[in-house]
Amino acid sequence: MNSRGLAISSTRTIGKAGLILFVFLISCSKLISLPLDKAAMLGVLALLVFHQIFMGKAISTNLLIPIVGLASYFLLPYLLNLPDSSLIIFFPVLGLFFAGLAAEEEGFLDILYWALFLHICIGILYVFSSYLVGLNSHVHPMYDKGLPFLHAAKGLTTTVQSYGTLLISWFLIYYWKKENKQDSKLDSLAFWVAILGLMLTFNRNTFVIFYLILFFKHRKIFILTVVFAALFYIYYFEFINKLIFNVNTLNSRADLLQAFRISFFDFSSWKEYLIGHGNNMVDDVIARTTVYRTGYIENGTSMLLYTYGFFGYMAYLAAVLLMSVLFFIRNKVFYAAMFFYIFIIAQQFTHEFYATTLYLMITVFLIILNSKSTSATEDRILSPS
Repeated sequence: MNSRGLAISSTRTIGKAGLILFVFLISCSKLISLPLDKAAMLGVLALLVFHQIFMGKAISTNLLIPIVGLASYFLLPYLLNLPDSSLIIFFPVLGLFFAGLAAEEEGFLDILYWALFLHICIGILYVFSSYLVGLNSHVHPMYDKGLPFLHAAKGLTTTVQSYGTLLISWFLIYYWKKENKQDSKLDSLAFWVAILGLMLTFNRNTFVIFYLILFFKHRKIFILTVVFAALFYIYYFEFINKLIFNVNTLNSRADLLQAFRISFFDFSSWKEYLIGHGNNMVDDVIARTTVYRTGYIENGTSMLLYTYGFFGYMAYLAAVLLMSVLFFIRNKVFYAAMFFYIFIIAQQFTHEFYATTLYLMITVFLIILNSKSTSATEDRILSPS
């Protein structure tokens, strides 16, 4: 290779490493006190727009029209509920615009793959550190489940659930690479590292999503684990009940919805029913009368209804169903099932609509949707795997 070719290759390598670092920062909501994740997302978004202009390509109307329509609709609950509305309700517009632009760059999937893996490794190191050196803010001691000796991984995110979202996003890319025979021995090693990260979340929502992956991708392992899990449950009945079927946790989720139920069903007008309150938090006056005295709405469906109203929630349902159908008709049944479960079922437990982690996952889904698989038919439900 001549000096010019070497210089070009080195520049590309440095550029890719820099982009991996920036995407890694997008996944970090707790690296510093400032919202570095959202600033990094804006930076990468600007880079993607510049790349589109540099390549002489116009931003697709298939992306612009939904984004402009979404922003226009969000203006309604925001303006009609001033001064009680919040600008945070516009964050999904930024996140989806980022996901839509990034999805036009198929090579971006590899950037995401290694950026997410870097975060996964850091999260694992923090867990080991919490046992060797002492507790740190990047793990969650499970006092709430009566298991303080277990330190759940959070990585550089604010919650265990967000770290779990990064893991599931990584697994989606891994299996896509495997389907297209693009995986290597290094990917196989990375897979087991990610499995360790998954186990260290101790998060039932993340476990259930991964169990769905096993059903599609490792059918024999899925069946064996069902049998093993049944035996393990019988033997460690009390421990599993604390970890997975903790009634207190379920009750606390119901209590967290108390402020939503009072505000939405008892005090909302027709305007707020239809187009929402323009704020993802219940007013403090109502929140202080509830068990947890917080206006935070943990349930995704409830949050969407409260913030964007029935019109907004119906549009969300239509978008999820459309995406699921598009995956299905393109013979990507595994991804159709994953998308539907994550954005309909999993949202009943918690949500990340204002976290960058969710939009990194949406980016993964969109790139896979737009990509041509050499083995898409392997995703069929009745495959013998």
